[in-house]
Amino acid sequence: MTMNAVSEDIKTLLNGEVSLSLTDGTDLFAFEWGNGEDGAEIDQQVLILDTEALDSELKNLYENPTFQIIVRGSKNESGKEVHDRARPIYDFLRQQLTQDIGSVSYLQFEPIANVLPLGKDDNGRHGYSMNFYTFRNPI
Repeated sequence: MTMNAVSEDIKTLLNGEVSLSLTDGTDLFAFEWGNGEDGAEIDQQVLILDTEALDSELKNLYENPTFQIIVRGSKNESGKEVHDRARPIYDFLRQQLTQDIGSVSYLQFEPIANVLPLGKDDNGRHGYSMNFYTFRNPI
């Protein structure tokens, strides 16, 4: 059975969490930064990327992928404001024990590090990053 990219499943999970107020295609994207309908780049957004998988002693039982989430602010937002939008995403994922997303079962999301500042990009927007690993299997 072929499983979705982890970033697509995490996007689905975050999109479904009302408390995070994220909307797929508006301020929540996987694989690449999103653009508005007019083609202009969107400032405030959350990007989810697949990263390298970790080798695990349980590799015969579970796939053990990793993923990164980047939260980018607008030009007018302070670093603290962007961090305050990133932290609830981090806390939400840490609280998940098991999640079935589509035809895949995920067993918790373990942070690799805390929410980390990336500084400002070329357009003066603050960014924060968080990295996780998880275990998953087809249902």
